[in-house]
Amino acid sequence: MEENSLWHKVTEKERENIRKDSKKLLNEFSAKLKKIKTKENHFENGTGNREEGAGWKTDEEFKSHMLNNAPFVEDNSIVAEKGNWKK
Repeated sequence: MEENSLWHKVTEKERENIRKDSKKLLNEFSAKLKKIKTKENHFENGTGNREEGAGWKTDEEFKSHMLNNAPFVEDNSIVAEKGNWKK
């Protein structure tokens, strides 16, 4: 295999340092998440269906990027097989 400066076999010491750093990062992040105060926005209407409305305006540049990156688009909508991402 060609020598690559970006990849090398991780030693046990490096592996342990990665574990410690990862745990520290996750603990710090979760502590910051606990400080966030927000009202839960759950709405139950009894039928399980939402009321139809005008919807919201989508940023056209974002929409264009999403549709260009989608593997299959039909009638300006992304077509995907249910659960296909799990395979």
